[in-house]
Amino acid sequence: MKLLVTALLLAGTLAFAQAPAKETKKPAPAAPKVAPAVKPEAKPDAGRIVANKDSKTFHKAECKMAAKIKAENKTTFASKAEAEKADYKGCKVCKI
Repeated sequence: MKLLVTALLLAGTLAFAQAPAKETKKPAPAAPKVAPAVKPEAKPDAGRIVANKDSKTFHKAECKMAAKIKAENKTTFASKAEAEKADYKGCKVCKI
């Protein structure tokens, strides 16, 4: 009797081991990434100087300090000379 039970268990194990594996679907290849188009500026010099109305300091547009200016205090100038004429002082970080 033990031999019969062992044989049946072994047969069931072998049938399970030999069962075909389910095919898994491979994900579709990702579409190539395309860089977004860059819009040309209307006036190359316009808005290149960002200023803080509160501190009366002006910065290059890419200055890290310019990014911290609150929207309500932010203004722009077309040139450094225009900002200085309006009594703004240059940033010590971007050394404009």
